[in-house]
Amino acid sequence: MIRTLIFGAIAGYVGKKLYDEGKLTEFKDDLANRYQQVRHDMSNRSASTNGAMTPPVTSMPQDRASSSL
Repeated sequence: MIRTLIFGAIAGYVGKKLYDEGKLTEFKDDLANRYQQVRHDMSNRSASTNGAMTPPVTSMPQDRASSSL
């Protein structure tokens, strides 16, 4: 438990130093760009299916499919 507290304190200190020096803005901008790209892709995907939810395609192994018929 002490190790966790010490590690958390060190991580917090280093994170604050990086934030104060402005070195985390590139990381934040990259995350924001990725999020916007995923939102755009999801909206395009839902627009192409006209909002209809389709179940995932599942296939049975060949030997099971022939034995159940």
